[in-house]
Amino acid sequence: MERNLPPEQVNAQIAKLEEEVRRLQAELAVLRSRQVIHRLMETDGPLPMENKTIVRTPRGLTIKGTRLTIYSLMDEIKNKASLKYVRDLYGLTDEEMLDVVDYIHLHSDEVEKEYQEVVRHAEENRQYWEERNQERFAAITPEREAFQAKLKVWKKQRQADLKA
Repeated sequence: MERNLPPEQVNAQIAKLEEEVRRLQAELAVLRSRQVIHRLMETDGPLPMENKTIVRTPRGLTIKGTRLTIYSLMDEIKNKASLKYVRDLYGLTDEEMLDVVDYIHLHSDEVEKEYQEVVRHAEENRQYWEERNQERFAAITPEREAFQAKLKVWKKQRQADLKA
């Protein structure tokens, strides 16, 4: 370092070094907090968090006081819906939505496993009813097509009557 720097360069050098110190201190704080969390996880397991919104019911993980499961919310979130949209769609408060997101984040492996099971069960259920109703749909189709043809004729007659 030069000893005979002009005051402007000295001030610029000091500002640069102080900025570097602040950046390093911020980085050090993040690393120390990660270290503390890692040590706690090794000794005590996950940090307990009070979640007043998510409860386990026979239906699965549910929003307390509703029949709404978090799997429905996860469907929307996985379809790239914004959290605000999901919150408004299901009429949740900000606190409830944050609790849901926190719970999913803190228990991601467990929740994802249950979610995949729910999706698999729903697909099996859909296939069952589709197969069971296949004969009924086949019987209804000709009647439906005949009705649609009649409806088309009636619409044309109605349009012709309105023009006249």
